[in-house]
Amino acid sequence: MTNADVLAYGTHLVFDGSRADPSRLADRALVARVVKGLAQQLGADASAAPVVFEDSDGVSAGIALAESCVSLHAFPGLGTLCLDIFSVRRRKAEALYRPVEEAFAVGRSTSRRASRARAPGPHEAHGLARRLRGERAYAEARFTDLRAFGGG
Repeated sequence: MTNADVLAYGTHLVFDGSRADPSRLADRALVARVVKGLAQQLGADASAAPVVFEDSDGVSAGIALAESCVSLHAFPGLGTLCLDIFSVRRRKAEALYRPVEEAFAVGRSTSRRASRARAPGPHEAHGLARRLRGERAYAEARFTDLRAFGGG
């Protein structure tokens, strides 16, 4: 018998930071540490380790927990980052954003909060890495000037 995942309803937080320190954004260990710290704020135990994905444009890291997930996508060449958090519990956004702003010396930021349903994140490393790649591509598309591709 197969198990079907149900949608979870909760709070979705998205934080975009710009004018950040490119050397910090390129630091794989720092990105992983920040994600691990955020996951611990969301209830992860100290042994939880993020999945880290790195490509020529930067680093992404994420952790999927039973009731929440966190991912961070850093783009050193653009001086930007995208933090994505989903939790079935209500969270104080500022307490989650502040460590990111400080760790990466973010100069400007925007954020948004929504109540929504979301499919549970994959908990195995391979599935989470695949999701991170997709989220990373979406974040990069939002940050990249579409005129460079002949649009807008």
